[in-house]
Amino acid sequence: MRENFESAHALWGDGEHLGMPAKWYLRVDGEAFVEETMNAELCYVSGRAKGRRGECWELDFSGHAQSLDLDDAEAAALMAWVRSGYWVSEECLGDYLDVEMMESENVDECVLGLKLRTGKVTSRLTLDADTFLPKEYAVALCGDEDVWKYDEWTVDASGVVYPAVSKLYGTNGGVQVYRVKGLSVGRSKEGRSIFEKPQTSSPMIRFDPQVESKVETSYASSAHVLVEPVIDGEKVGPFILDTGASGLVITPRAAKALGLRGFGEVHVSGVSGRIPAVFRRGKELRLGPLILDKPVFMEMSLDGIVSGSKKPVAGIIGFDAFKSAILAVSEGGKSVDIYCDSTSVDENWAWQDLRLVSNVPHIAATFSGVDDAQKSQPNIFMIDSGAGGADVIFHSKAVEALGLANMLGPMEKRISSRVRGVSGANGEDAGATMTYRTTMDWLELADKGANGESVRFEEIDTLLAYGPGFSLSEHSCGMICARLLGKKQIVYDFPRRRVAFNDS
Repeated sequence: MRENFESAHALWGDGEHLGMPAKWYLRVDGEAFVEETMNAELCYVSGRAKGRRGECWELDFSGHAQSLDLDDAEAAALMAWVRSGYWVSEECLGDYLDVEMMESENVDECVLGLKLRTGKVTSRLTLDADTFLPKEYAVALCGDEDVWKYDEWTVDASGVVYPAVSKLYGTNGGVQVYRVKGLSVGRSKEGRSIFEKPQTSSPMIRFDPQVESKVETSYASSAHVLVEPVIDGEKVGPFILDTGASGLVITPRAAKALGLRGFGEVHVSGVSGRIPAVFRRGKELRLGPLILDKPVFMEMSLDGIVSGSKKPVAGIIGFDAFKSAILAVSEGGKSVDIYCDSTSVDENWAWQDLRLVSNVPHIAATFSGVDDAQKSQPNIFMIDSGAGGADVIFHSKAVEALGLANMLGPMEKRISSRVRGVSGANGEDAGATMTYRTTMDWLELADKGANGESVRFEEIDTLLAYGPGFSLSEHSCGMICARLLGKKQIVYDFPRRRVAFNDS
């Protein structure tokens, strides 16, 4: 049966995706795979190239192709390999996976822990004790779990074994269903190329050369930078310029004012949990020279997120607007510029490698507060310009692993607070996270510029979390927030996966 699991084959069928009927297609060949899921409104493609160092990638609904990194790449490979059966092959067990037996209270089940040998994302595979076929597979992702359930295992006449029904209970909420309607065995005529990342950028993103790069902004007392995009020819209020948001968000009030059409279902990640939302589609969004055709928003309330704004916040501008652009935010968020190419930036700046997890930027830094052996080891932080209340927030796992509680005084002198972000369909508090406030002496970004200079911050207002929240990646230790980001000019070059922090 192991040889059958390794064979090249394709499966296709129908199901439900993001609350809508969908068609899907999955082709596998050993460690390589490509999968397409398409509903009436949105289409997503993901894959992994052939070879031991094969690149994981995705093509989003706008036609934008990008490489996957860190948690995204690890989770994509793990889930595809379990679903296709590649995980039991000698090649996969020998070259890629670490497997451990885990305890199970059910005598009818065997539970295994799976992890990439070079990775950090953990997963749990539950097998039927009689057939040793997968029943359930849970993967740690975005501070939560993606859980797959497999039913109606089938053995084709060709010997290929597959689940006729797969259900994904994802971190984005809801249930995605994949029912097999067809199977073909053998390699496709496209050969290895079908598994390669497409070389394309989004055709839905354009730049108007007649419009200057500068975007009008306002600055809230909560340290948020606010902009007012033009959506379908109208302005409906300020939007948070948020590097911690993977897409576009609009409030119910603003969506109603614009008459945006709704469809589907999704759950949005906030620091306090998952928030149910529907999609809204517009005709056009303009922000400075940037033009997005057919923009897709997630609708949810943003009450209580921003303080000190003269107008009610109408939404969030996140990664979907900047994935093909260069975004420059001045010190204090006083001005924002959007460029279409790199001719407006300085190659000698102290550029930092930018890594994306769920389309949210992350960078590496060292900092005080840990022992000498750990001070020289860079840790990964989310860059979240939508998070206020401190300069830096560490999530609870990092507080424990790095011994950061040493920065706190005696318990009776500690200053505690509860921090919440977006939480609940109507903006209600769904369980804020307990934190303790302290001051970290310094934080230094990992990469130096062409002149050898580093970027360093002193006297960091820091929150240490003691509860769930603030953890998007298994690789990260916390987030760098709006207040610290406002102390430098920041230039995000998303197409080249880099970011620069400069003195104005």
